[in-house]
Amino acid sequence: EIHAAGKIFVLITSREDLPAEIVGLIYRYRWQIELFFKWFKMILGCRHWLAESSRGVAIQLYGALIATLLLMLLTKERPTKRQMEASHLYFVGFATEDELLRELGLQKS
Repeated sequence: EIHAAGKIFVLITSREDLPAEIVGLIYRYRWQIELFFKWFKMILGCRHWLAESSRGVAIQLYGALIATLLLMLLTKERPTKRQMEASHLYFVGFATEDELLRELGLQKS
């Protein structure tokens, strides 16, 4: 049993060697990891890998993370799905720089 926020949570586990507090922390961190991967899949913006090799997949993942971090530095907030779509469209040539900047909420200098 875990007591948190005035509630009692009953967690079932095969890890009898761990105290309940540690099991509760592991469960909480698991959901943070799940939320990260949900967000990361949204940032990738694709249903399939662009490459079939492990190296190609790693490049795609690193590219998405770098693009996201650069957008965060530029806009001072986590990019939305629409902002990521706009940047994808810009890089493949379907959106202009003005359209991208407008979607990011930035003024062209």
